[in-house]
Amino acid sequence: MFVKKTYRLVVLLILASVSNSCVEEFEFGTQNFEDILVVQARLTDELKNQEIILSRSFRLENEGPAPEVGATVSIVDDQEVIYPFSEVSPGQYVSDNMFAAEVNLNYQLMITTQTGQSYVSSSVSLPQKTQIDNLYAERLINDDGVEGIGILVDSFDATGNANFYRYEYEETYQIIPPFWFDLDIQVISEEPPEIALITRMREERICYKTNLSKNILLATTNNLEESNVERFMVNFFTPDDQVLRDRYSILVKQYVQSLEAHEFYETLKDFSDSESLFSQIQPGFINGNILSVDNQDENILGYFEATSVTSKRIFVNRRDLFPSSNRPAYPANCPFFEVNGADVRAVISAVNDRGLKLIGVGTSAGEGLGGLTFTFRICSDCNVLGSNIRPDFWVD
Repeated sequence: MFVKKTYRLVVLLILASVSNSCVEEFEFGTQNFEDILVVQARLTDELKNQEIILSRSFRLENEGPAPEVGATVSIVDDQEVIYPFSEVSPGQYVSDNMFAAEVNLNYQLMITTQTGQSYVSSSVSLPQKTQIDNLYAERLINDDGVEGIGILVDSFDATGNANFYRYEYEETYQIIPPFWFDLDIQVISEEPPEIALITRMREERICYKTNLSKNILLATTNNLEESNVERFMVNFFTPDDQVLRDRYSILVKQYVQSLEAHEFYETLKDFSDSESLFSQIQPGFINGNILSVDNQDENILGYFEATSVTSKRIFVNRRDLFPSSNRPAYPANCPFFEVNGADVRAVISAVNDRGLKLIGVGTSAGEGLGGLTFTFRICSDCNVLGSNIRPDFWVD
């Protein structure tokens, strides 16, 4: 493992680019900027197209990292098998073929940039695989004294070889607008003004939204008599959280790490606190395992690891844990707007200019539409906040 010196601005980049942590934006410029290659690389024991992300460090006043394009990327094992990667989008490199890390093999990451600079990682091997024994939701009070719902993990390794864990999750929840209506206004022509009342053509009543975890979630059993992760909380929310308004599901992934990988992510986690990040006593160093072939003094940020992964999914219903709680509020104000259906130009304006959505049709003694009721699109079309594609794993 190589120790690489970094500037604090580069730590911000790692948190955004490697760990996906949230970092608050500060309005000041960058001094002593160093252009550094940033590597996000994790090889798992899943049979899939593996992925490597390459980017460059960026100044704090810039919007984000620039992708490292045009690089040649591969992974090689100690049997001299080479796994080539291709760039599928700027800075995103995916293996040409599906493969999985195997036990008793060592792997190295090889990178050559478009400008001809070469980098290599130290050798890494696959840690002990450990299953998630139990994933569950529980009503509890967290360390801040707030009552809510915790998502907890139990895991036990009987061999005692798995001591370092990292967790990530994907949470998916339903979005059901309060004023869905099965009819819609179709504007046939603005001049001359002509409209038609039609059945809604796409699914707009139930959608789904998926969020990825943003914090670095680490657990260790290194100081315990047994390798036993018990009641480790990967997520927490209060009963009025909008994700619990309708049905909620969470997929938790458990990665078993080496000691070196654990120390790397533990350092990132320490830096993620804004107070420690800008403290004068911060050493400004971070551990990595990627080295420049051409320049031993060059700083490279990131860590290449091989890790075993297991996952488990559960569904959570708020009323199972908080039966008397009120349904969380919908995340939008939803007023009504009345429009005379006989005034075709006003109806066209409501639909095209104001972006309103029909939620009610009145009656008319004569021909044509009567009074029409509209609301904001977000209040009647779930696609504004999510996707109408039902996930394959979803169970009602």
